[in-house]
Amino acid sequence: MAVESCLDFPIWALLPKKETCIPAFLGKYPDYDGRGIKIAILDSGVDPGAPGLRVTSDGKPKVIDLMDATGAGDVDTSTVVEAQDGEIVGLTGRKLKIPDSWTNPTGKYHVGVKCAYEMYPKSLKERVQKSYKEREWSPPHNLALAKAARKLQQFEAGHSAAPVKKLEKEELETQVELLGALEKKFEDLGPVYDCVVFHDGNLWRAVVDTSEKGDLESCTLLGTYRETLEFATLSKEDSLNYAVNIHDDGNLLEIVGNSSTHGTHVASIAAACFPDRPERNGVAPGAQLVSIGIGDIRLGSMETGTALVRAVVKLLETGCHVINMSYGEHAHWLGGRLLELLHEVVDKHGVIMVNSAGNHGPALSTVNAPGTMPSSSIIAVGAYVSPEMMLVEYSLREKMPGLGYTWTSRGPSPDGGLGVSVCAPGGAITSVANWTLRGSQLLNGTSMSSPHVAGAIALLLSGLKAQGLPYSPYSVRRAMENTALKVASWDPFSMGYGLLQVDKAFEHLLEHGDCPERDVRFRVNCGVHRRGIYLREPHVVDKPSIRSSPTMRLFFFRMRGAAAQCKIGYEQNLSLVCSASWVSAPALLSLSYVARTIWVKVDPTGLPPGAHYAAVQAIDVSSPQKGAVFDIPITVVKPRRLTDRDGYELRAKGVTLKPGVMQREFVVVPTGATWASLQVKSADPQNVAHVVVHAVQLKQQLSCQASEFQKTFPLAPASEASFAFSVFDDSTLELCLSKWWTNLGDVVVDYSLSFFGLKPEQPCLSMAKSGGVQRASDGVYRFDVMSHLKSEEVLPVATLKHHVAVLRQIQPLGSRDVIPEGRPVYEIQLTYNFSINKGAEVTPSCPLLSELLYESEYEAQLWMIFDANKQLVASGDAYPNRYSTKLEKGEYVVRLQVRHEQRPLLERLSDLPLHLSQKMASGLALDVYRGHAQALVGGKKFAGVTARPGSRLPVFLTPCPCDKLPKGCSPGHFLTGTVTICKDEQGKKVAVFPLTYHIGELPKKSSSATKVASSEEKTPELEFQEALRDLKISWIPKLQGQASSELFEELRASSPKHVPLLLARMQALDGDKERGSQLHEIVSLADQVLGSIDTLELLAALGARTDKKDQNNKQQEKQKGQVVEALTKKGAALCDLFLARAEGSGDGRPQVSSTEGSPEAEPPSLADLNRAYAELLKWADPGDTKVAPFVEKHAMALGQHGRAAKVLLKLMEDKPSQDLDKRLVQVYRQLGWDHCCRHVERSSLVRYPPAYRLF
Repeated sequence: MAVESCLDFPIWALLPKKETCIPAFLGKYPDYDGRGIKIAILDSGVDPGAPGLRVTSDGKPKVIDLMDATGAGDVDTSTVVEAQDGEIVGLTGRKLKIPDSWTNPTGKYHVGVKCAYEMYPKSLKERVQKSYKEREWSPPHNLALAKAARKLQQFEAGHSAAPVKKLEKEELETQVELLGALEKKFEDLGPVYDCVVFHDGNLWRAVVDTSEKGDLESCTLLGTYRETLEFATLSKEDSLNYAVNIHDDGNLLEIVGNSSTHGTHVASIAAACFPDRPERNGVAPGAQLVSIGIGDIRLGSMETGTALVRAVVKLLETGCHVINMSYGEHAHWLGGRLLELLHEVVDKHGVIMVNSAGNHGPALSTVNAPGTMPSSSIIAVGAYVSPEMMLVEYSLREKMPGLGYTWTSRGPSPDGGLGVSVCAPGGAITSVANWTLRGSQLLNGTSMSSPHVAGAIALLLSGLKAQGLPYSPYSVRRAMENTALKVASWDPFSMGYGLLQVDKAFEHLLEHGDCPERDVRFRVNCGVHRRGIYLREPHVVDKPSIRSSPTMRLFFFRMRGAAAQCKIGYEQNLSLVCSASWVSAPALLSLSYVARTIWVKVDPTGLPPGAHYAAVQAIDVSSPQKGAVFDIPITVVKPRRLTDRDGYELRAKGVTLKPGVMQREFVVVPTGATWASLQVKSADPQNVAHVVVHAVQLKQQLSCQASEFQKTFPLAPASEASFAFSVFDDSTLELCLSKWWTNLGDVVVDYSLSFFGLKPEQPCLSMAKSGGVQRASDGVYRFDVMSHLKSEEVLPVATLKHHVAVLRQIQPLGSRDVIPEGRPVYEIQLTYNFSINKGAEVTPSCPLLSELLYESEYEAQLWMIFDANKQLVASGDAYPNRYSTKLEKGEYVVRLQVRHEQRPLLERLSDLPLHLSQKMASGLALDVYRGHAQALVGGKKFAGVTARPGSRLPVFLTPCPCDKLPKGCSPGHFLTGTVTICKDEQGKKVAVFPLTYHIGELPKKSSSATKVASSEEKTPELEFQEALRDLKISWIPKLQGQASSELFEELRASSPKHVPLLLARMQALDGDKERGSQLHEIVSLADQVLGSIDTLELLAALGARTDKKDQNNKQQEKQKGQVVEALTKKGAALCDLFLARAEGSGDGRPQVSSTEGSPEAEPPSLADLNRAYAELLKWADPGDTKVAPFVEKHAMALGQHGRAAKVLLKLMEDKPSQDLDKRLVQVYRQLGWDHCCRHVERSSLVRYPPAYRLF
């Protein structure tokens, strides 16, 4: 039986096609398998080397163009070099050997650099990093750690605790400590590749030096993909296939990979072709593919406006017939620049666009943009799972009737459109990218149903083109919708017009190819920007009858180019049909090329609570069998109303939940309610149920995500689950419950929904802090709490959580950014600087543009954060809350790009502020009081109190003391947080109100210390002389050579023992190019500084208890700093003298000589160095970065390289640099830690890029 079962395995069901009658269609029309059709895959990128993506069914190349439209793969190759002795130097500094086989008539090479991990999807990066660590790091590191630990043990066993051995022991302990720390902090940043671009006389060529050694002969030479169809694999380990495109005369190299495996899976569903295994074919094996990556790898594969606009340019350039876009986001309103451009692609250029409806169900009105665009130009596809898919793909124990997946997004769209056009199988086991190391994989989503429909459209177009029959995007869509199958479980909100039937759609196109509406798109307007009638809110549904006046407007395909005769000759007589008894409409309508308005009456009064759908269909009286010419969708949601008599609570008992079947409740949220509590109790004594809860409300110009709650949870037998979520009042709330579709069997549950309502009078609370005085306006802050529904306990809590700094601060783009008809796109780049005093989580946001993508009037926004060395550390776009990032202490730069084709719109943004929200380490609680008087004196704080229905309670908040504000607060900044009002623990989590705390002018710190009385008052002349002297002293370190020396000598003549003067000279010598020849002078100056200060008295004073604000104490701290600086510079100079003498000055160090005119001093001994080091330890901790120059050199002089490495790593934490990296490599090499050397050298190329990364 097992053998027979394997032999009979239904391979065809792995990529389901029978459900949409594709096998039947291809059986009848085998040559109409997509041949001659190009499908654009707007996705995360397609792997051209994946199984099934090499050739079409008729032997043509499958993937004919590859593009990364995001810019993430771009390499700046504007640096031009010429070969010397057959070699060029790359931007990494490596010498690159030019192969003899290359032809380059100009002899010029464009060079750039690319980090490998910038091209890796997250899961691939994690796999390669893990492999690298296990192979290159862990074995030698574990050996080094064991060796260091063994040395320490041997030392401790063989030596006493004598002071002379203390540094030796410290060195060994430091080595063990360092190796442990390096293991914890290990991070593989990946290899860095040189990139070379040149012109071979015929076309542009590029190579990526994956050898990392300059061995270009071993690397694959590529050309622009569409010209050569060449691609390569980055390395055997990663198996990442990539191609290249070359722009702007060789100055820009575009490396095309993929940001996830999603796009390859999508492409395989649409058009994979397995010549030897046709049962594994995609829907249209004869179609060719154009892959356009719109998922930006910097953003975790999120689509960007830049990528979508470039995608439009590319797909029109390549002559694509069909677009599949399995991407989308929730839009706040239906409109915007991106939607307009996508609309043009369909209406003006005739490309048919298919889009995934979204995976945000099961509640209604959860469909994504761009499929919900108001023109209905895009075909939105829902996801369906058939009985065969259940058995073969998901390995369920038993079949169920076909149904829409639980998670598939539902219509109607907020503007009344149906939302979903058709549905198709939403899962498949098919090819994925090679870098996953899998031949195939099960993925599901509307992302999978959408390419199924795109492939099916390729079949239809292939047949129409073969027969020379005309079509338009509108005729194809109508054919699919009018012939779709309404399965037994049909639901218009999840399945649209039904399950796609390719064979019937093709017959429809053949039979009705000459119908008068073939090239016509009907735009139905049921109000401002409304495609249908959608009655949901109580103030509308409660009316006895609603009259709507839909207006039908006609738009011809390629409207501007449509012949006048077509418009003049168009006439259609229509019968208006609706089977719903609660809808009344005219029976007849005669249409010509003019807008017509009719009256439709909807009477919802007799409808039971729930969602109801109907449509007024316009049927051509001369050909009724072809189905609706257009329709007017009508959705009525009839909600329940709750009252105080039932405690504002909805209860349901004995409700049977079935897999994938929705139980929907619609309730009017009571006036004043702010949150709801849901309890679900299982009545099943045996089985665990996996339950989905989805609650949604709709607000105008806000997406469904603005007010929703969604949870999937296991419900144990006879157990109860409780959830709370926020609501807004006087609006319809949908509560949808269901068993997860794969969770077999029914379950009986009881559930209840209760509402609660404490809220402040103002929805957003705002306080101000300015000056040091509490005033009525910005001191005690009052807000009133209102209770509407029932008696509730009030216990307000106000907490500030984020510090928001307001940061303040045009050129045409390249050939990829010119929209057809010569419309160039422009950009504006804004730069903002900020610093982080302590590691924190930050979130940049642009308030003007945030949360807008498809609906934005601007084309795109993208920001990138760079550290002080230009390394990219974070990126983000329109949705700032998705891109919070942890930053360490340091200086940073944010670069923001916004694009549009109209320069004046960009110029308006030249002063655009950027908000940088920094999460505070702990919340800052504000004091809350019941009365104003208590708030003024900091008296008794607010205790719990009961608010009765209809009551109003005042609440008072006091400002935060200035010393509690986060460091870095400045005027114009503000703090954000929340206020909770109710005492209930569930309510505290969801009934949360925003609080903004504005920072005004802060008081200056006043010193309580009294000035030390001077023995005599300074005259203005004396003050002037001292100020002039101090100014000149400040210039000594800034001047070079003789000028600095002359200025010092001039000042020393009048102030020979002035400590700041001596220190300034030491600073000048320490930074001088000839420092090596002036070390004795540095030592001499340091001794003069130390001789000018009574160090014993100073140490005693510093050890005594004193007031830190006292003026004397400040003077002592200043002197301490001078002593530490002198000791540090002296010690470093002594170490350099010792090392130079010990090595005979034969290592390239500057020759050390005595001060001019003085006899050569005796070189310092180790004992001198140790005495200087011991003296320094009296004044400073050796871990202080201020003394690092001496501590490092002292360790090097003693051959204690572990201590030196510790100092360098400390400096790296404070301010990393390439110089520190080089010194660290030298120290590691002395320690014999070669694996650490290799790691630092490899990482250095990533951490210090030559320029900022391109947008």
